[in-house]
Amino acid sequence: MITLNSIFKTELEEYLSLRKKTLTPESYKYACGVLGSFDRCLEEHNADEKTISEDMINIWIRRLSEVNAKRTVSDKVACLRKFLEYLRYGGFTVFMPKCPKYSDSYVPYIFSGAELEMIFKAADAAELKQNPSNCRRTQVAFPMLLRLLYGCGLRLGEALNLRIGDVNLERGTLLLRQAKNKKQRIVPMHESLTRILLKYCTATELLGKPEAFLFPGAKPEQHMSGSAALNRFHKILKATGIYIPPASHERGQCIHCLRHLFTIKSFAQAQQNGRSANDSVPYLSVYLGHFDMDGTEKYLKFSSDIFPEHTEMFAEYSSGVFSVLGGAL
Repeated sequence: MITLNSIFKTELEEYLSLRKKTLTPESYKYACGVLGSFDRCLEEHNADEKTISEDMINIWIRRLSEVNAKRTVSDKVACLRKFLEYLRYGGFTVFMPKCPKYSDSYVPYIFSGAELEMIFKAADAAELKQNPSNCRRTQVAFPMLLRLLYGCGLRLGEALNLRIGDVNLERGTLLLRQAKNKKQRIVPMHESLTRILLKYCTATELLGKPEAFLFPGAKPEQHMSGSAALNRFHKILKATGIYIPPASHERGQCIHCLRHLFTIKSFAQAQQNGRSANDSVPYLSVYLGHFDMDGTEKYLKFSSDIFPEHTEMFAEYSSGVFSVLGGAL
């Protein structure tokens, strides 16, 4: 639990205690961060009445806008709204802000085949740190994580939460128990990736330990942290000369771009194999764990400079499908 000091300290602690029972660890940590910043804002402005005014909300939102992208601000306001609704049910007088509107103009960085080769080579050749407890595991965990993210299009959190008991090496499938939107799904792997994963599990002596995390952290009872994975990925990008500094408030190159690349290549491969987009995209949407195909469309944004041969192909499909879905939802 975070340290809270504002006049709503008790209510915040009670609310977060309730949310901890229903949220994933990552979502709970996010909620703590958002509400912690609001608590500090209340404290700094000497709020001494148990009401939350429009002025106080606007002060907090302006502060967010100075250091966050518009979409991030909107997401954090949505998180705060849930707490404000909790207060409203408790009889408090609060101002309920609208989530700021934003346009999703994000276009992911799509790594080329040559860049991917450099990334995997650098990850495989990373110097082994002196860590007597699990040095061998540390050496091979990150390269395997990269291959799973790219080969299955997983979200980082989905991969890190995998336990050995969720991995079926005979069938070549992964059971994702803690996916986004509290969904579960089974993800099949390519045969070559399954063979690599088997070698990894054998080398790290994880086989036969169903409760062990597939990608252990510094402590056996914890998985590798998301921040550790992101930091190591950026170090590899810089070491290989691939890194490009992001523009202000832009995500830029990140490990999540591997999921976008998987989606684009899967769509293109289906087309090249003679499968129509009308048939392939719904399956791809389910595979990725999206709520609807509109979510998949966002993953099929890319620069025409990278895959010029696929641009017209997807534009033809999306113009007849996603525009209709967008208006209907």
